[in-house]
Amino acid sequence: MRRLLFVVFLFALPPSMLYAASDVGADGVVRYPYGERTSPTLTCVPLFVCDLVLEPGETIVNVAVGDSVRWIIAPASSGSAHGDTAHVLIKPTEDGLRTNLIVATNRREYDLMLVSRKSDPVLRVGFIYPQSVRRTFEAARATGARAVRAATPMPTATPVAFDFNYRVSGDRGLQPVRVFSDSSHTYLEMQPTLQDVPILFAVDAGGNDELVNYRFAGHRFVIDAVPQRIDLLDGNGKGQRRVMIVRGENAR
Repeated sequence: MRRLLFVVFLFALPPSMLYAASDVGADGVVRYPYGERTSPTLTCVPLFVCDLVLEPGETIVNVAVGDSVRWIIAPASSGSAHGDTAHVLIKPTEDGLRTNLIVATNRREYDLMLVSRKSDPVLRVGFIYPQSVRRTFEAARATGARAVRAATPMPTATPVAFDFNYRVSGDRGLQPVRVFSDSSHTYLEMQPTLQDVPILFAVDAGGNDELVNYRFAGHRFVIDAVPQRIDLLDGNGKGQRRVMIVRGENAR
């Protein structure tokens, strides 16, 4: 059961002051995409507590509020016995106040506007982190690729049935030594010295990622499709390595 280590007593608000369920997530938190140019606004009711919910595992380094006299700010945590989700608890002492709040953590900096009024509160605010979502899916794909290590037999078709018309570009250390396909599968033979299995994306004609089934075994990717383009990614940020593999007429 989740519990706050910093104990706060909240009094029930009248029904007219609750926001519609369609405006909030299942956990009651209104979430904004992190990094938007416009700072989100946290609307609080005087003498009631608002909750800023941070990303699980994030640690608060510093908090600064423009009006530290009429706004009361306190840290809290929820989750395990030691707390795994940081919170910033915010309470205005008067109606009609407006100021800003900056929260610095070990991962990022948050900039919010604080408003106090007697109606239409937004009592719990959190964020959606696009990069974190992408990392989660990439980690899941990598785990799935590493899960199948049994040897995969080579296709039994004669070489004349294979299509070797592929163009490979990008990081040379990540490029496959051979790429070919038959009528239903694509094969990427990777370098024997490869240590970390890259993430594999199939890309459609519009440049969008396609979901394809694939497995990695014996330094070989076997894809259960024949996409026009395949991207291999290793790492993230400035150190990310990428290889692009284009098939058929697009390879020229």
